Amino acid sequence: MKTAAPLRRKQIVKRLTAGAVSVEELARDTGASEITIRRDLAALAREGLLERVRGGAVPNERVAYEFSFKEKESRNREAKEAIGRTAAKLVKRGAAVFLDTGTTSLAVARCLRAARPSVIVTINLCVASEFVGQNAVRILVPGGEVGRLSPDLYGEWTLAMLEKVNVDVAFLGCDAVDPGQGYFCATPQGAAVSRTMLSRSRRAYLLADSSKWGTRSLCRIGKLAELSGIVTDNGLAADHRAFARKIGVNLIFPEE
Repeated sequence: MKTAAPLRRKQIVKRLTAGAVSVEELARDTGASEITIRRDLAALAREGLLERVRGGAVPNERVAYEFSFKEKESRNREAKEAIGRTAAKLVKRGAAVFLDTGTTSLAVARCLRAARPSVIVTINLCVASEFVGQNAVRILVPGGEVGRLSPDLYGEWTLAMLEKVNVDVAFLGCDAVDPGQGYFCATPQGAAVSRTMLSRSRRAYLLADSSKWGTRSLCRIGKLAELSGIVTDNGLAADHRAFARKIGVNLIFPEE
C-alpha cells in the first residue's frame, strides 16, 4: 500500500539506520514509484538527513545516531519512567549521586529535582545537559573519550577520575540480567565504569526494566548479590521475581 510522503520519508530515514539502501528496495517497501523515491531522497539529502549514492542512499552518521538514541528512549518508555520515579525516591536530600549510561538513567535524572541531591556525578552527557542552568545541584563530569554510538564517556581518563570520588548512591545501567549469573554490559568500557562505581558508592542500585531480564550480554559486570537492590518495573515475570528473591536480591517496584 502506498504511503503518504511524510510517513514514507520517516520510514526511509529509519531504514537507513541499518545502512545503505537502494531506490528499488525503498520503492518495493513503500509502494511508491522509483521516481517518487528519488524525489524523497533528494529532499532528505537537502535537509542533511542522508547522503545520495548511485542507485540509493547511505545514512548521515549524526542523524542515524540521533534516530537510534530516540528509538532507545521511546522503547519501554512507560516502564523506564516508572523506574525513574521509583529510583529518585531512594535519594535523600543533599546526597551525592552517580548516574550511569543509558536512557533509564536519563529517566531517573528527570525525576531527581524533587529529591534535591547536592551533587550528581555522571558519564552520561544527556543527563548532564538536563541540569544546565540549575543552580541547586552541582554536576561533575569526568574526562574521557565520547562513545561513538552513545553520548557517554569511557576510557582510562574516565576511570581515573571516578576512582577519586565517593557517592552516597549509584544508579547503574545494564544491557542484560540473568538472575543466576549476574548483570551484563555490551562493552568492556561500560562494564569497567559500573564496577568502579559499585566500589565507590555506599549504596548501588541496578536499573533494569523487565525486557532486559533472562538474557546475557558480552561483559559480565558482577553478581546481583553485590547490589543494594534492583529497580525494575511491574512487568517482571514471576519466575524471575521468585529466583531473585530466593538468592536474596532486593527487588524494588513502582507503586501500582
